[in-house]
Amino acid sequence: MRFVKRILKFFFNWYHSHSLTPTLLKEPTPMPTSQIIRNLPRMKEIVSIAARFGFGEALRGTKLGDFLGRMKPDQAIENTLPQVRFRLALEALGPTFMKLGQVLSMRPDLIPPEWSEELTHLQDSCPVVPWEEVKKELELEYAGDLESKFASIEETPIGDGSIAQVHRAITPTGKHVVLKILRPQIEKTVRSDLQVLEALATLLNRHGAKLGFDPKEVIDTFAEALEHELDLRHEANSTKMLKASTADEAATFPEVYTELSTHRILAIEEIHGVELTKWKEASFTQDQRDKIVANGAHAVVKQTLEVGFFHADPHPGNIFVLDNEKLCFIDCGMTGRVEESMRKDLAMLLYGVAEKNIDLVTRSFLRLGDVSPDDLDEKLLRKDLQDFIERFTQGSFADVDMGSMLTAFLEGLRKHNVKCPGDLILMIKALITIEGVGKQLSPTFNLIDHAKPTIEKLVKSQYGFGAIKERSLASAQLWAQLAERLPDDATRILDRIRRNKVRLNIDVDSIEHMTDAVDRTSKNISWAMIISALIVGSSIMVLANKAEAMDTRGYLGLAGYVFAGTLGVWRVIQQMRGK
Repeated sequence: MRFVKRILKFFFNWYHSHSLTPTLLKEPTPMPTSQIIRNLPRMKEIVSIAARFGFGEALRGTKLGDFLGRMKPDQAIENTLPQVRFRLALEALGPTFMKLGQVLSMRPDLIPPEWSEELTHLQDSCPVVPWEEVKKELELEYAGDLESKFASIEETPIGDGSIAQVHRAITPTGKHVVLKILRPQIEKTVRSDLQVLEALATLLNRHGAKLGFDPKEVIDTFAEALEHELDLRHEANSTKMLKASTADEAATFPEVYTELSTHRILAIEEIHGVELTKWKEASFTQDQRDKIVANGAHAVVKQTLEVGFFHADPHPGNIFVLDNEKLCFIDCGMTGRVEESMRKDLAMLLYGVAEKNIDLVTRSFLRLGDVSPDDLDEKLLRKDLQDFIERFTQGSFADVDMGSMLTAFLEGLRKHNVKCPGDLILMIKALITIEGVGKQLSPTFNLIDHAKPTIEKLVKSQYGFGAIKERSLASAQLWAQLAERLPDDATRILDRIRRNKVRLNIDVDSIEHMTDAVDRTSKNISWAMIISALIVGSSIMVLANKAEAMDTRGYLGLAGYVFAGTLGVWRVIQQMRGK
């Protein structure tokens, strides 16, 4: 009974103060009442698990605190670090939340770095989907034509992720393929959980829960990533594009079989090689390990700094070693794209550090963060960047630890509340990841050695004679166009002034919200005056009835009371709905 009371209290509080825009919907639509009620058990489950892993106090000051009751954290995790408890909680909450953890592990700009690092240890172990259910999905996707597509399919999966399950198969022509198949009903599960997560994030933001990061921004980023995860055609296209633009003698990507792929099934060639996680068991010689590392660095630098379209998660589980130490990258579900201007700015940042040029480093930092000096404490920023430069310029540029430098750069962004584009963060994370992998196999590995030629090329493209000439020509063209348009523009402005048709538009922050608030207030006052007038008028009619029996005036007064009461209840309901 206590739980029922808490549900009712939560429901009315929610309904009074909250309208939800579900993620993965194209038009902002308030969450229907039926959805709110249907998701309440899941919300209670999330809150109970949060409390069990020691996050109950963060919810205590919000409306979700109504669910907590006397829930207490498990004693076994009382002395565990919060980021470890967070990872364990995500694992306990199931597939959607484990995928959330995997996405966050790639985004140290959204959550504290130690939390994103901990989430890299997330155990992506989900119950295996029975073969009978997998076969039904295959038959549905291939419209009952499964036998003609494949000579055989292994019933035991070789991988069971939170979103999809992987099976080996052989085509009638003898091709060995790997099928990545979305879990049954996963779209429904994910969308339901996303609605709950969006609601929780909004409530936590509204009530100022202290988590160390912005829950709403995290969920928005997560939803965007999942849109691609739930349509495997995105991964198919990314794999083909990466293979076409970056494959060479050092690294490649699997062949995609488009004729066997759908939005719920991805068919790629089976890679026969050594998974990089098993490099110790493979007994590679040091020369082989050095070549593997060099090929990996070459591939990631080419993808990130040269092409600008890259595999965002190059960890050892996603890399196979082929003959002659050539590498093959798999699982291209998470990719990033960075424009040339941004790659040049990052190169200029690294070059500025090497040259101890504080002005160049400051300009690059501000451009990468797309922020004006007026929005920051410029004096403090320059001091921090000077410390940043001195930290990494004790030796030669070749001795710089690129991963540590980029990690320090991310920390600087967080310290000054500068929001970098998500794809730039993914690019930096990819470079940091491959440097970490390289140092495992070859302790003397230094990514800057492999990136230096590309960095110098990008710098020369900014300051070389050809680049300066090109920019000068572009500027000259703009000035010529401005001079050509100036007489017409000046004439038009003077004509407007002469006819007194000059208008000044001032954009004030939050003016729309203030206008909406004024509109709602004036509307409420108008309705209050109408209802009050009805009540006063009805009272006059009733008092005017001097006879013992009710006459016409008495009935009119009574009808006025009923009408006023009906309007009042209707207006309260409208107000609860935010109208």
